[in-house]
This record gives sequence, C-alpha cells and structure tokens, in this order.
Amino acid sequence: MALFGSSDSDLQRRVDDLERRVAALERRVLGAGHPVHRPPQAAEPHEMRASEAVRQLAAQGNKIAAIKLLRDETGSGLKEAKAIVDRL
Repeated sequence: MALFGSSDSDLQRRVDDLERRVAALERRVLGAGHPVHRPPQAAEPHEMRASEAVRQLAAQGNKIAAIKLLRDETGSGLKEAKAIVDRL
C-alpha cells in the first residue's frame, strides 16, 4: 500500500498531472509578462541547492536565518533545510 492508500502508479499519475498543470500556469504567467522564479536545479534529484542569499547567510554564521530563508524559498521541511545549510 502506498501513501494515503493509493497505488504507486496512481500517485505517479497524480504527480505527472500536477506537473503539467504547473507548467501550464508558468506559461500563462510568462505570457502575461511576469517573471517566473525557478529554484536552481539540484545536483542530485533528492537534494535542493541553496540560493546565493542562503549561502551568504550561512557563510556569515547566521545558520538560523539561512535555514528560514531556504525553507521559504523551497518549501522544504526543517530537517531537510538544516541538513542542506549544514553542508554549506
């Protein structure tokens, strides 16, 4: 049994559908002349990369602010954001 009682194939179908919908929304936003912020692609699929602002905060020793900013930018959880900032 997969997450929320759905099969893995059903979840994959739902993710694919959501990705198509997000891409369509991005095209509409771009067509209206608004820039679309896209986070940098991760080196590995399971890792998120930190923005330059997050890197600067971490380099200055302000890890808490760096973690908060990374979470705001990516929507990641506290544990994941802390692990990323700790690796910087």
